[in-house]
Amino acid sequence: MAKWTLENLLGIDPQEFEILLSRLFSNMGYRTELTQYSRDRGVDIVIKIENFGLTHTWLVQAKRYSGSVGVKEVREYSSLRYRDRVDGVIIAATSSFTKEAMEEAAEHNLKLIDGNLLVEMLNYYLPDGCTEVVSAGKQTDKASEEIGGGAILKRGEMVLANQIVTIGNEKFTITLTNRNIFLKKESSGFFSKSSDIEERIEIKEILGIHTEPNRVILITGNKNLKMYPISSRRLSELVEIFQNLRPEYLKGEHLDLSSRNGTQLTILTNKRIIVSDISGEIQKEIIHKKIVGVELKGGFLKRDQLVVSDNSNAVTKHYLDVDNPILWKDMIEQCVRTL
Repeated sequence: MAKWTLENLLGIDPQEFEILLSRLFSNMGYRTELTQYSRDRGVDIVIKIENFGLTHTWLVQAKRYSGSVGVKEVREYSSLRYRDRVDGVIIAATSSFTKEAMEEAAEHNLKLIDGNLLVEMLNYYLPDGCTEVVSAGKQTDKASEEIGGGAILKRGEMVLANQIVTIGNEKFTITLTNRNIFLKKESSGFFSKSSDIEERIEIKEILGIHTEPNRVILITGNKNLKMYPISSRRLSELVEIFQNLRPEYLKGEHLDLSSRNGTQLTILTNKRIIVSDISGEIQKEIIHKKIVGVELKGGFLKRDQLVVSDNSNAVTKHYLDVDNPILWKDMIEQCVRTL
């Protein structure tokens, strides 16, 4: 296994060096965000960590230098702490710092990471990174597109959560970013090799989530519907993140309501009603444009049932067993009226 060295780091171009630092801090438990390259106003990476409800924010400046970093650079970046009102500033360099630079940093709560310390950190937190990411001083295109399994974040992509979850009967590591969801199957034996990313789901592909007390069902796809029944000890954290990401996938088809009856899941989107099994196999599909009527049918001591009529060929009535059929009726009528 190749180890990180200063020579490796000096062979990476400045932009790739920033991406590498972002991945390093992400593996250390921070939420990271790369700023826009060449327009970063002195800030390359923003890192955040939460402890007991308190958020601590640091700015990171990357210096891929072969010569020492002097007091002028340190003094310049010390003002960022006050300008952006953050907890502190970190300068990570591939070289050393002058004595004057270290004294200046101590006065302004700047943390300095020199080349030797950076190499130690990379070999500890990214032990496979040198082999997977750097080859003859360059990164592959694939590595710059993905995270996990040897890949790294895109510029502006931030890790929101990283958990071991159960999907169906198998364990996966799920990594959520502000752009993608990555699934990596967990090894089941002592001698199993860690696998690469098995699936990437773009946030814009999400229709929504169906929530239950002990799991969520992630629903994705358009023509090819796919469902992921996810269980986790930190389920509430995942649900909160999915809800926060909702504005990102509201632009396309998205989930408005869902109701499960046994293995059957009925979902209402802004475009259609779908009845599917948990595997995602569509059993019934009703397009809003073809709906001509919605009514409730029931009786004494009998639960109301939702009846939706459409004119796909001839007028057909579809009986749907959903929770809160009155709410469903109102929502379907609203969807049809807004077409």
